[in-house]
Amino acid sequence: MPINAVLNIIVPIALGALIGYFTNDLAIRMLFRPRKAVFIGKWQVPFTPGIIPKNQGRIAGAVAAAVSGQLFTAEDLVAQLKGSAAKEEIAGKLADAIFSPDLTIRSLTALAAPGEEDGPGEADPVPAADQETPKTPDPALFDATVSGDEDPAAEDETIRHTGTADRIGAFVADRVAEKLAETDLRDAIDDLVWEGVQEYRKNPVVALFLNESAVDSICAKVESALRTYVNGDGRRVIGGLVAEEARKMADMPLRDLADRAGLEREKAAAVLSRTLDRFVEQFGASFSEKTDIGGIVRRKIEEMDPEQLETLVMSVMKRELQAVINLGALLGAVIGAVNILF
Repeated sequence: MPINAVLNIIVPIALGALIGYFTNDLAIRMLFRPRKAVFIGKWQVPFTPGIIPKNQGRIAGAVAAAVSGQLFTAEDLVAQLKGSAAKEEIAGKLADAIFSPDLTIRSLTALAAPGEEDGPGEADPVPAADQETPKTPDPALFDATVSGDEDPAAEDETIRHTGTADRIGAFVADRVAEKLAETDLRDAIDDLVWEGVQEYRKNPVVALFLNESAVDSICAKVESALRTYVNGDGRRVIGGLVAEEARKMADMPLRDLADRAGLEREKAAAVLSRTLDRFVEQFGASFSEKTDIGGIVRRKIEEMDPEQLETLVMSVMKRELQAVINLGALLGAVIGAVNILF
């Protein structure tokens, strides 16, 4: 076959393949390039910047909507957190921490809220008996410093305490005083006093003086003295005892507290795991909505440099895009071969 005939067959096919290859390659490159608009004077060159850089914001919005609406919903988050091995590992680690000999309430609260410890001199007064008292203990950190002195300017014997241990003691003392004020103590006092005087009343002379009226008077005075004491010095004594125990517990390893409560490590891990499940069920959907996963995805894509975005897309679709280029070469070769026939 003459060389010219061979060339007439090969050249159109090769030329069509080259045109198809480079045309598709150029089209794919123009998806990302140029990365910025090109101007000639005030005139912007068409197709600049590339399609993806030009529509980066719209693409970011579409991807964010797909991720938050279909790919990663609140139900998916809850199911993933409840079924993940990480939850069991977290529960196990927390249980290990509870039974660690080095972890105390003081060290735990210091880790949770660093810099919030009460310093010396930052004393908080405990409300007097006739003042409104707090309904819950102050959640600040335990502090071992106690002033131990009464405020000389306070006539109502209000004691100034430093640290949450003292505030807890004051809180418990106030609650005891409140409950005693609401409780009818007379029956219990009557029983105790009558039980105590029965032996003496066997003597007729003593019984003459310890009659029912006298015993009732004694009971009334005991009740009055008890209430007065609890609302006065008793409040301070109870508060001091509770505060002292609270400070001891603050420095006691959580392991010892758990042992006293009869709590084993495996049982603690199981309880923590169930607690995490309830927490996830209760707050998982709300967390997903407030976290705005779609917004995070959109913002990340919008903040990407066009080169980074190209690298991201090519890392996922490089083989597919190369297949499109090769297919262009194949189609070009076919078109070249068809042209030979016609």
